[in-house]
Amino acid sequence: MNNTETYEFGKNIRYNLWQLWSLIDRQIKEKFSNLNGKTGKYDVPDTLFQKRTNRSNRVLLRWKTIIKNKITLDQLKTFYGGVCVEFVNEDYFDEKNQKLELFQYLKSRIGSDDKISAILSFRNEDGDSGATIARQSFEKFKKLPEQNFTPIKRKSNIHISGKGDNSVWEGNLFYSIKGGSQHSFESHQNIKDPTLFNPAVEYANEIVCLDIDLTMSYFAIHCFDLNQKAIKGFDLLKLNLEKYLKTRNYDEGNLLDYCINHPCLKFGKGFLIDPIQMVQMSIDDFKTSGLENSSVVCHNEAANKYNFYFDSKQKCILTPARPTNFFWSKHLSNMMQQNYNLDEYFIKEDERVEKRKKFRNQKKTI
Repeated sequence: MNNTETYEFGKNIRYNLWQLWSLIDRQIKEKFSNLNGKTGKYDVPDTLFQKRTNRSNRVLLRWKTIIKNKITLDQLKTFYGGVCVEFVNEDYFDEKNQKLELFQYLKSRIGSDDKISAILSFRNEDGDSGATIARQSFEKFKKLPEQNFTPIKRKSNIHISGKGDNSVWEGNLFYSIKGGSQHSFESHQNIKDPTLFNPAVEYANEIVCLDIDLTMSYFAIHCFDLNQKAIKGFDLLKLNLEKYLKTRNYDEGNLLDYCINHPCLKFGKGFLIDPIQMVQMSIDDFKTSGLENSSVVCHNEAANKYNFYFDSKQKCILTPARPTNFFWSKHLSNMMQQNYNLDEYFIKEDERVEKRKKFRNQKKTI
């Protein structure tokens, strides 16, 4: 199959899977629909965050994240829904940035309608809880010669949130400075929230989104209490799903291999298992949210590490929202894992077990 045929084949499998989830329970279908149908907020300011919009839509990406991950201009172009680069606080003034060709290119795109755009932003960041850096940077900004800086907002003739490139908004400035005993500054205090961006850390293009849906569905069909024999056409559905996943190759590996060799199936000897608590997962875990036993999406590598990769096989930027970084666990386990990647958690857990053993042995000798 060529790429188009593979994509259509995958969409057909997803359609059949969604019918299966609906047949079992409407809430399961909703959980899978939300996999890519909405994102977390992460580092997007509340005012600018788009609630309940697809991963493939327009994103906000901090300049510091570009530098950290050495993202190039060609790689930025693979944010197909549009990307707005955010120069936060000192980014715009830092002398080191002025020497960079990419910085100069993005600086020329501030407030543009292009697929790649940029804005100036002054707001609290991690490590600056009192907003000292944000305030100092904002004072520098106010001394700049007049450059027609205006708060960003959705264009008056645009009413639909979500889809659309950077042409749906106008302006070039955002600031929200709070903290300490000093006055707060808000660019949007008297402006309706424009709800413009998803976080770049949650982005995936449409093909990657499809791969996420099918990878996570493959995990879920291995719940120990899913009565496969009672589901009409299940064997063919599973066979086609495996056939599709086997065709999907990433730099991190083949998706079928990823699923089969992931601890959540390998530790469970073919049944879906929570690799943190080492307990089997039930199909009923997918019917609820927010409870200790409810299923949640977990990351092998934490999203808030803000690691981005360019995949040479898929020829696009990959974020933490990629099929080779997701698995299911229970809600409590997700809280236990915190910001460790899965391997780091296993190492820490082994260390804790050894400490407990030593402590118990010491008690026995007293």
